[in-house]
Amino acid sequence: MIFPIVIATTPARAQQRKIALGASIILVAVVAITLPFANIHLTRVDAFVPVIQTVMCLIDLLTAVLLFAQFAVYPQRAMLALASGFVFSALFAFLQTLAFPGAYGPAALIGDELNSAGWLFVLWRTTFLLAVTVYALSKDTVDRTIRSGPSMSVIIGVTVACVATATAAMTWIATADVKYLPSLYENAIQQTSFANYINVFLSLFGLTTLILLFVRRNTILDHWLIVTLLAWLPNFIVAVLFTVVRFTVGWYMARIFALCAGPSLLFALLAETMMLYTRLAAAARIGAQQQRELTATVAALEQSKQSLERVNFWLDTALKNMAHGLSMFDKDQRLILCNERYNEIYGLARSQTYPGTTLYSILEARFALGNGPEKIDAHIDERLSGVRDSRASYAENELHDGRVVAVNYRPMPRGGWVAIHEEITERKRAEEQRGLLVAELDHRVKNVLARVTAVAKYTSQGSHSVDEFLRTLDGRIQSMADAHTLLSQSQWHGVNLVVLVQRQLAPYTTKTNTVISGPDITLTAVSTQALAMVLQELVTNAVKYGSLSTPHGKVLVNWDSRDGADGAPRLAFAWRETGGPSTKAPSHSSYGTNLIRNLIPREIGGTVDLMFAPEGLRCDIEISLTHRANLVRSSPES
Repeated sequence: MIFPIVIATTPARAQQRKIALGASIILVAVVAITLPFANIHLTRVDAFVPVIQTVMCLIDLLTAVLLFAQFAVYPQRAMLALASGFVFSALFAFLQTLAFPGAYGPAALIGDELNSAGWLFVLWRTTFLLAVTVYALSKDTVDRTIRSGPSMSVIIGVTVACVATATAAMTWIATADVKYLPSLYENAIQQTSFANYINVFLSLFGLTTLILLFVRRNTILDHWLIVTLLAWLPNFIVAVLFTVVRFTVGWYMARIFALCAGPSLLFALLAETMMLYTRLAAAARIGAQQQRELTATVAALEQSKQSLERVNFWLDTALKNMAHGLSMFDKDQRLILCNERYNEIYGLARSQTYPGTTLYSILEARFALGNGPEKIDAHIDERLSGVRDSRASYAENELHDGRVVAVNYRPMPRGGWVAIHEEITERKRAEEQRGLLVAELDHRVKNVLARVTAVAKYTSQGSHSVDEFLRTLDGRIQSMADAHTLLSQSQWHGVNLVVLVQRQLAPYTTKTNTVISGPDITLTAVSTQALAMVLQELVTNAVKYGSLSTPHGKVLVNWDSRDGADGAPRLAFAWRETGGPSTKAPSHSSYGTNLIRNLIPREIGGTVDLMFAPEGLRCDIEISLTHRANLVRSSPES
């Protein structure tokens, strides 16, 4: 990965290339102008060299520091080599002033008077050009071993130490052992022929390095290194063209060009570093702002997530606890969601109702409309027509097991529908039962009214006065009401015979005048109503004319269950009166007598044998018991 904040890897923009090119053109133009005057001797200024080269030393050291900083950010051997070259340049720039004749005194501080300064200059430029050549050849190579090795500070420290050691060794050779080296100067200002060869070599070496770097140029650093190399070329050109090189116009101008070369690169590095870090600071501010916004967004998203989780929890809880089924389909007839109650109603497994399942597949699985594909297609067409018309609809579907499900459909704004499914089997049964009860009630009310009408009619025919008519009618209607009350208490499931007899005799019963005995038999509603009216007539007759009209009379009522001639169970009911006035058959039958003899045969198919014996009235009744279950237990009661 190439770091965009490192100058060594930042491609030069068009404007930066133009600035570097302009500086190069200016250098070439100045060199071209001053070259004709290069051999003119000027006054010797001994302080010129130490001042110029001390400044150059400081500039090169600062440049090296910046390059080492670039290396620390983006470790690359090319950057390490170039920084080492500027360290070499800084050290040799200062050491050469110590060996330069007249720089700090009449004699040189180190080395001999003639050659040490020259050889130090050759070493200065050779080491720098070697470093730039290594940089140009390896700058596009990414070495990952440096990043995984020792820390950057250790690598930089070792490199500086190696450069310093090499500089010290070469300086020792150029000063202490200079006598073993070829001479470069015949006197303080004139070069030897061997020095000219060295100058040609340095010129060719510098030009080769310049061409190599120009061919491989790419970054900002590359362009300003080219400017630096161009600024040093006048030193070699003057040395090649002229034998006398020191203290001439060309010599002074070459050193000034070299002085300008270092600051140009340093200023470019500083300017680009400031620009890059300004952008970095702006990016950091923007990043911090975006981080704050992102943090706020994340917090809002987290809050929204928590709210959504709560809503999902509430929705899931609501769906699970809904008494009705819920389903939601999209415009393509694919399931969006459904709750567990929906699956329970239609007997579906979760694997059959996962999101995306088609309505056709679900209808096939639940057999809601039978196995016929045409019925399923008809159901789907009906749903789609409702969705197209954006209207709500209602349907009642009978499932294959007989259950009935009511479905309310509501279309959704973007297609599809939501449906509420309610199982209404019990409600439908209740409605049917209510209809039957209403019909039964209507039938019974009509029967009661008809019976009351008949009772009133025949009671009026047998009554001699209005008071007698009212009393008799009241008693008969009250008997019907008592029977109705008993049936209502048992929800019309039937009335126990003991309770019915006791209820009819209750107003007139004492401890001695009635005896009631018989097994526990439950009569049907129809049998209860018929027998209740007969008992009312028997009780009324006993009170008015029979055994209950005297203090010593007694009524004996008993019954039993036995098989008839056809083998079916029958109820044998016996009414006996004793101790009362002597009875005889009336000359003509009253309404009460006719009711006793005819009501039971007509209403429930029984038989009645009514006898007016002298010792008291006797009435034997037989009623068919359709179910032996009506005979629960037998226990005498009195």
